[in-house]
Amino acid sequence: MKKSFLILTLCAAALGFTSCGGDEPELIKLNTPELSEPVVGHNSATISWKAVDNADAYVYVLNDGAEVNTTETSFVLNDLTPATEYTFKVKACKDGSTIFTASDFATITFTTLDKPAEAKAYRVASFADMWDKWFYSYNEDGTPKRIYRTADNQPDGALDREWLFEYKGNSLNVTGKNTWTMVLDDNKHVIKLIDGSNIYEYSYDADGYLTQVKKNAEVICEVVIENGNIAKWSKIKDGAQVWKLHTYTSALNVSGIHAITAEGIGASRWLVETGLFGKACRNLHATNGWDYSDKSSTFTFELDADGAVVKESKLYGEELEEFFYTYE
Repeated sequence: MKKSFLILTLCAAALGFTSCGGDEPELIKLNTPELSEPVVGHNSATISWKAVDNADAYVYVLNDGAEVNTTETSFVLNDLTPATEYTFKVKACKDGSTIFTASDFATITFTTLDKPAEAKAYRVASFADMWDKWFYSYNEDGTPKRIYRTADNQPDGALDREWLFEYKGNSLNVTGKNTWTMVLDDNKHVIKLIDGSNIYEYSYDADGYLTQVKKNAEVICEVVIENGNIAKWSKIKDGAQVWKLHTYTSALNVSGIHAITAEGIGASRWLVETGLFGKACRNLHATNGWDYSDKSSTFTFELDADGAVVKESKLYGEELEEFFYTYE
């Protein structure tokens, strides 16, 4: 009998009961949820947290609003106001339990992004680096029609080279200095580019951002998009995938310059600037650099009265590169 009594006592203690037969059980408070960094847009935010042991439900509150019950560990908040601070808190619960009681609230504060600038018909009329300048003309639907370069970098100067764009449905043939055959998706983004014996294939997310490039069926570049910006992109170096990491300013990329190196993706930057290879980043970038190097690039911009980039300066160590834009 003594042995049975001891076993019952130990079991009761493990479940949170006191050893006195008539006392109420001692309630066990659930652990407080561990919140992750929210993914924030201008009118929405995705909040998530780690599942709490023994919890079967959660209660969250936005600002001082009503409590909302959920069994999920993430939630998308919609219809938020741009550029506004919000407080979100969540606690774990065990419905109908006589053993577990609700946890304390975990709290996080976030600020929604500014509302994106209204879409304008910004089209690059010219793009230049420190050596060459390209001029662009477009069809009525905004697709590029002709790109050319002159010997003295003036639009009426002697023609140095040109590229002509001929569309047949979702097929695009480029002739002139280079001969390319392209296949486009319904958003007029290139999904295949044939350049001689090399075939490049491009993938995009639902928002139109480039996410992957293959060359001759092998992945050569992957792109991670966060909040409308390139967080990092990769290339193959010495047989291994390495990443270039990006940071961004709070300034919106009003004129939609692409400001992404086109290294190894089968298209030079002057061609990327047409928009044929997906959407431009939402914000102007501040820095980027490879994960295997301590040396990175920093960027500054000159803007016109509308906030459009007219000059981009890239400083890599002591090396300065500059890029220049005009618009239709």
